[in-house]
Amino acid sequence: MTRDPQLGQLADLWPVPGATSHKYSRGVVGIDAGSARYPGAALLAVAGALGAGPGMVRYLGSAPGELVVARFPSVVLADGQVQAMVLGPGWGERSDAGRRLEEAIEREVPLVLDAEALRLLPRRLPHGSLATPHAGELAAMLATERPVVEADPAAAARRAAAQFGVTVLLKGAIQPVVTPEGVIRRAIPGPAWTAQAGSGDVLAGVCGTLLAAGLSAADAAWAAASLQAVVAARHPGPWTPDVQAARFPQVVADLARDASGSCCANGVPPDGTGPDRPTG
Repeated sequence: MTRDPQLGQLADLWPVPGATSHKYSRGVVGIDAGSARYPGAALLAVAGALGAGPGMVRYLGSAPGELVVARFPSVVLADGQVQAMVLGPGWGERSDAGRRLEEAIEREVPLVLDAEALRLLPRRLPHGSLATPHAGELAAMLATERPVVEADPAAAARRAAAQFGVTVLLKGAIQPVVTPEGVIRRAIPGPAWTAQAGSGDVLAGVCGTLLAAGLSAADAAWAAASLQAVVAARHPGPWTPDVQAARFPQVVADLARDASGSCCANGVPPDGTGPDRPTG
């Protein structure tokens, strides 16, 4: 069977643990999403982060922590070491938004800025950070109108990346990923079923996990958006973002299996070795 080139690229990019991996080496992502008014954004961002395969997720937002751990018991509510942070989804209008961003910047780890956090640009962000606006948010960032962005999404994303010095993933039908240097790469396309509330929150969580694992902002954005598209293409229909996020692990496992050439149903090659089974 011929290997799809884009799926092959996605499989090659995805971080797969080895025999010596542990939760910190795999990457710890901090999630500052949601609020008392928008608690669902916290759950969706965490769902995306967990579905991508992190070493650990710390929930550091202002939504009720018990709500998060009731749904996702592996999530840690205590602050501590992180390799990346996700900020903005479901913040709403909050007076401490600027302080929250400054505290995240002080961690000196890559940031994923989404939704309300995008209003705080320009700021000097840590190297390797990522902005994930949709067309309306990008228009506000550029002080222009949404139709201008929609007329040439790649050009608008390139302008924002250069202006703010950050990699930009423009969410939508085309989903260009643009570096501050102007390099553009389009994510694998998917069905329009993903055009619904909450998809961006999930996507931000996936991006955070991949940044924490050590991917560049451009690779993390491309891989996260492409995974979401591939899952939606394999499960078309009006599935909600949380349901699709729960399917991420199986698709990632399938990609890893196909990339390694494993032919066994349980994912372990015939010689009994595998990513978590040392040979010596």
